[in-house]
Amino acid sequence: MNHSRTNTRTNEALIDLEGIPETVPEGAALCIAKPAPLTESALPLHITNRYADGEDCRIITTSSVTAEETIRQEQQVAATADHRLEIIDTTADEHLEALYQENPIISIPRSGDLTQVTLALWDLEESFSKTHPTHVVLRSLTPILNDSSIEGVRNVLENVIEHQRSRSCLTIFSVEYTEHSEPTMAAPESLVDGVVWVEQTSNDELQLDYHRTRNTDR
Repeated sequence: MNHSRTNTRTNEALIDLEGIPETVPEGAALCIAKPAPLTESALPLHITNRYADGEDCRIITTSSVTAEETIRQEQQVAATADHRLEIIDTTADEHLEALYQENPIISIPRSGDLTQVTLALWDLEESFSKTHPTHVVLRSLTPILNDSSIEGVRNVLENVIEHQRSRSCLTIFSVEYTEHSEPTMAAPESLVDGVVWVEQTSNDELQLDYHRTRNTDR
């Protein structure tokens, strides 16, 4: 997967992409470690767009911003792309399924309900994502970690990553490392192929630094 972009600008900040590889292996899993939520910059969406083909499907789980805001940001990030976008919205007030609109949405009222999040993921993939590769994006793992056990999150994440690898599809998620202890951070980091460390400079530029992890053959 190769999409060469040096940098990209959001309404609030310039994202410098020079610190991350131009390509990653098919089926790669990446953790974006950032110092703050930075939801306005939509980093997981930008990094997914760097590596995914334009027509590939995306299933995005949002735990910090609404489904509508996620759709708006994705349309800005990948303005010229033509791909199916499916949302699992854990910011909702009740469990709802809106599967037959342009961007299918399954709403779940609690980010820590790992069973429902997992079922929603498989339901969306099974129903809508059979014709193109489908990449899984978790916009922020932090609210999920705060609302669940570390072991539970790790087990779900491991199952998703292994499933995605078997299909040569990406798994990309972010976590606010300033909100968690080292053991908590180590749990998701142990599963991925690389960690993208994010630093916000004094002029609001976001600098990215890629570190390969345990999977040295990928």
